[in-house]
Amino acid sequence: MNEVGKRGTMRAELKPDVYGGETCDQIIPRWWCYCDGDKDGDYEHGPLQLVANMFPPGTVVNVIEPTCPDCGELREPSGPPGQISFSDNCRCGFDWKDWTLNHYS
Repeated sequence: MNEVGKRGTMRAELKPDVYGGETCDQIIPRWWCYCDGDKDGDYEHGPLQLVANMFPPGTVVNVIEPTCPDCGELREPSGPPGQISFSDNCRCGFDWKDWTLNHYS
């Protein structure tokens, strides 16, 4: 039997609006989404929804999170479900908020 290959057809990256809020100084989460065949991606503030019958059997969904460039750890979440937030600093001292502002501004 022939080996079936896989190819990426969709992408969503959390690209926050770093100029959010009335005073343009809030970090507002939003997804930037792109699918093969689209001319350009678009922003989505709501949840990502992947409806099972829109994909063929064998489809794989990967979630890839950034790791600290100094210690390699994932950014630590805190708070109850539905109100999760992330610390501005890694346990090693790396400044995640500064990274976010520089990377997405």
